[in-house]
Amino acid sequence: MPLLKVQLSLPEISSASSRNARIEATEILSSVLGKSPDFVMVMIEVGLSASFGANLTEPCAYLEVKNVGKLNLGVTDKLSHRLEELVVREFGIPSGRTYIEFQESKRHLWGWSGKTFS
Repeated sequence: MPLLKVQLSLPEISSASSRNARIEATEILSSVLGKSPDFVMVMIEVGLSASFGANLTEPCAYLEVKNVGKLNLGVTDKLSHRLEELVVREFGIPSGRTYIEFQESKRHLWGWSGKTFS
């Protein structure tokens, strides 16, 4: 159960960019975490009122990666690199204007299909 939540300060994105990013992000999470793409959820939100540093005009992004199970340093490094590339390429957010938060969850703290992953 990986979840990627992408929040962008852009007012809008094209449906093609949204679709391409969701497809690629699913592949990234699935391959790096070794989990089935059938359980990956990707959410993209635009219109975030946010700034990064003193520059209030350039767009920025905030990403959350949540996973049932451990996220070791090698995994978070790979995800950080690949997701940053994705945000730059698909949404035009300049490199270095994205924060990514990684969260590990215990299996019993996530529900799916009327039960938890315990």
